[in-house]
Amino acid sequence: MKQMLGGILHASGVEAPAGNRFCAQWRTKCISGCIPPRRSWASSLAFRQPQADYWIHWLTPILNAALGDEMQLPARQPADLEEVLQACPELQFILDGTERPIQRPKDSQRRKDYYSGRKKQYTAKNVVITHKPSGRILGLSRTYPGRRHDKAVADEESFFFPPGSHLWEDTGFEGYAPEGVMVHCPKKKPRKSELSPEEKAQNRAIAQERIGVEHSIGKVKIFRIVRETYRNHRSEFEDLVMETACGLCNLLLACRPAKVAQIVTA
Repeated sequence: MKQMLGGILHASGVEAPAGNRFCAQWRTKCISGCIPPRRSWASSLAFRQPQADYWIHWLTPILNAALGDEMQLPARQPADLEEVLQACPELQFILDGTERPIQRPKDSQRRKDYYSGRKKQYTAKNVVITHKPSGRILGLSRTYPGRRHDKAVADEESFFFPPGSHLWEDTGFEGYAPEGVMVHCPKKKPRKSELSPEEKAQNRAIAQERIGVEHSIGKVKIFRIVRETYRNHRSEFEDLVMETACGLCNLLLACRPAKVAQIVTA
């Protein structure tokens, strides 16, 4: 991993000493997941903040392309996702939505679209498909406004799951049942009523099975750019950084075979 990230700047043809210094720290922070705020990062490198922004915008697509060459990025297109899921030895997948806080939009319609009633703030949303035995992120939806419902996003993405698959969902996907797939979804508490002890036990069992995807999303969000309030206004960049963070998460997982073996046997 260090060799791959270390070669990104060299492969791009950049020879400037400042660029090499920036890339070295950028590579180290990507590996550790502890990416500092732009202002403090720029200060530590004797950069102005606009220069740091320039390098982040310039290097992120290169990192994304390198992760793609290493086959670590999640599938985004339905045909690609179908191929990836069918290649899995165990057809067990977890479907979940994840939201990232963004700045308050200036446009009133965008404020309405991006306001998440669940998070009580403005967010961007993605749906993630994780391989349950390994914890690897196999699929990632496009980035949607936070107001969109998880099931509506899954319906629009037209995800395909191989026949005979087992799919674990949360209540946000209630009613989403692809053909030929065994769906495991907890039951919502009825209005003015209570769940039976058997239903509560079943919900706990499903939650224990789904905890793997929460761990995977937690690994993605060690990167502050997808955890803290997103302030970048460049078009499509919010989607790029989420895809890149998922690719780095997969790469970290691939570099820890002992950890993977532990997850599989758990």
